[in-house]
Amino acid sequence: MPPASDHRTTPPADDRTVRETIDQLHAEALGLARRTRTLAVLLDHGDHSAAGGRVRTAVAHLWRAAEDLHSAFHTAPPRHAGPDASLSRLCGRRMRYLAARVARRDA
Repeated sequence: MPPASDHRTTPPADDRTVRETIDQLHAEALGLARRTRTLAVLLDHGDHSAAGGRVRTAVAHLWRAAEDLHSAFHTAPPRHAGPDASLSRLCGRRMRYLAARVARRDA
């Protein structure tokens, strides 16, 4: 039987790549949580309520994973902020980035 995954991971080359990778994973986790929540709502109707409950549990786990990724983003090497950057400075950068991203998406 072949291995489940042939994907080999290599550490990112620079700090910017690390943060971008974490950010991408965070966005994917949020997207998966939203899609899973939609599925849970659909399953709650009719004879599938037990499955809906299990899917809701999965949604909670996915949201927690997204929160963990968000925390990892803040503890990753800072992007153009130097090694002594404060968490508030990094979080401010992150929030401005997310606001700009949402504005681009909604435009």
